[in-house]
Amino acid sequence: MSKHLGPGAGPSHVDPSLIRPRRGVLAGVWVAAGLLLLGAVAGFVLTLVSAVDAVDRDQAFRSGGSARVEVTAGSEPAVYGRAPVPEGAECTLDGPGEATFSRYGASYTVKLNRTTWVRLLRIEAGTPGTYTLRCTDPAGSATFAPGDGAGLGALANTLLLRSALPGLAGLALAGVAIALVVKRSRHRNRLAAEALGRSGPPPQHGNGPSYGPGGPAGPQHDPWQPPPRAPRKE
Repeated sequence: MSKHLGPGAGPSHVDPSLIRPRRGVLAGVWVAAGLLLLGAVAGFVLTLVSAVDAVDRDQAFRSGGSARVEVTAGSEPAVYGRAPVPEGAECTLDGPGEATFSRYGASYTVKLNRTTWVRLLRIEAGTPGTYTLRCTDPAGSATFAPGDGAGLGALANTLLLRSALPGLAGLALAGVAIALVVKRSRHRNRLAAEALGRSGPPPQHGNGPSYGPGGPAGPQHDPWQPPPRAPRKE
């Protein structure tokens, strides 16, 4: 007895090894995209932390006090003042070499909790080493602190390298992964359709007459014709 197959019936299983792209490729792309996106988030957080640490608050001092400044090759130490900074603040730097101060062309502030620090002076020292920073203001009420003077330019460059580029690469790979998922789904459907076509059409069943191998059973009849007329008597 043959098993009845309803409309649209066919093979419901396709060998996964035949479907392209393979699952391993998809998994690799998803993992790479996830790692890049996680790296972008981590880079963003680290950059913000470094921006917050631009001011060495542990060495903050009132007018007339002092702090230590470490000068290394490639560094850009600076002097910060807690806002509002009074006019006429002056600073000196003593250490193993000559050092000068220069003012920044653009304003740069760092807000920590409820305290705002303003970048005041760039420290320029040609000899690496430990220097002593002293600052005063006419009113004697200002608070100063050493810090990193890299500013917005370095912050933007760091964000670009640590966060923006990895994030864009991760999003691009995520888009590739989605496209591969769609491609794999279409390939699976095509393989299923090909397998269904090879299996042939499903047998037909119904309440009509049954036919044998030789054709319809019983005598064959032509379409209905009207009976012949009786001959007319002369």
